[in-house]
Amino acid sequence: MRVAGRRDHSVEGQLSGDLCERIPMSEKYKSTLANLRREIEADGARPSVIDNYLDALLSESGPNLSGDLLALLSDKAEYDEGMFSIIQAAESIDQIPYVSYVSAMLSAFPMLLTSSPRWGSIVLMRVMNSDATRHELVRQLREASSSIKESVSVMCERINGVSPEFLSKTVPVTLAATS
Repeated sequence: MRVAGRRDHSVEGQLSGDLCERIPMSEKYKSTLANLRREIEADGARPSVIDNYLDALLSESGPNLSGDLLALLSDKAEYDEGMFSIIQAAESIDQIPYVSYVSAMLSAFPMLLTSSPRWGSIVLMRVMNSDATRHELVRQLREASSSIKESVSVMCERINGVSPEFLSKTVPVTLAATS
C-alpha cells in the first residue's frame, strides 16, 4: 500500500454511524472487500495482494471503510505485513485525533477481542500510544455500550499482564471503560 501521508477518504469527513449505515456500498467496494476477505481467509494473505486491494478500497472510500478493514484482521494470517497494511490503511482515512477511526475501532472491538485478539491488542496499543488519540478513546469510551467497554477493559488487562510498562496508558482507558 502506498500511503504517502494521512488522507481523508471519508464521505464528507466524518459521518454518524446511523448515516453511514444508510449509504449503500458500491458494488465495486463490496466486491473488492469480499476479495480482500477471501485473500486473508483462504489465499495466504499475501502482502502485495492485500496492498493492491487496499489501494482499490481507499480510492473507492466507503463510509465504513475503517471498520470494514479492522474487521478483516486475522490472527491466522500467514504474513504480519498484510495485517499491518490493513491497520495503516484504516488509520490513514482519518486525521489526529482520529475521531472516526476511534469510533470504528470501538465498534469493531468486541469482535476483534474474540476473533483476532493479537491484532486487537496491537490496534489498541497503537491508539493508546498517541496522547491525542488516547484522549479521544477515553472520551468515546465513556459513552460506549457495555459490550464495548467490557472488551476494551479485558484487552487492557491482557496488555498490562504482558507489558506492565503500558500501565500509565491503560489506566485512563480502563477507568473510562468502568464508568
